[in-house]
Amino acid sequence: MTITNQKQAVNLRIIKSLALLFLIIIIGLIYFANVLRDGALGFTRDQISVFMIILVVLFFLYHFVRDHHYIYYSDTGDRFVLRYFSLRPLTEKKSAIEFNKNELYRYEIINPLFGLNRSLVIYRKTARGIAKYPPVSVTAVKKSDRKKMLASIQKIIAANHPGS
Repeated sequence: MTITNQKQAVNLRIIKSLALLFLIIIIGLIYFANVLRDGALGFTRDQISVFMIILVVLFFLYHFVRDHHYIYYSDTGDRFVLRYFSLRPLTEKKSAIEFNKNELYRYEIINPLFGLNRSLVIYRKTARGIAKYPPVSVTAVKKSDRKKMLASIQKIIAANHPGS
């Protein structure tokens, strides 16, 4: 089975770009086209501009904290494959977790930051003991796909530890 959240990743990037474009257009209209020159609803145009900037900054901060990742998961064949990269701006690092399925030891889901972010932690059996991979944010993966992915991982672990 292969699971990817490419569509969600693209949509998130489009939404972030549109939010920034919206802010630029609003500020441009307020100051350069003299829209709301006298303000509106008892607020000056400077107050309206600051409010709009704060809204967009909070929007980006919310998405920064959630740390959405592009995810590619595959359990096809004898390999466990999890490729990922952060959708945060200015992060270019692409990472992968790949090994034989029989080395998969366990997994856990952690919910740091008051549950705003869901992360998957993979544990692997090695000759030197149990290796723990860094958490991978699965927040941007649809709930149904996340359930399928975790069920697949659980099935692999059950096959590795019969009778447990």
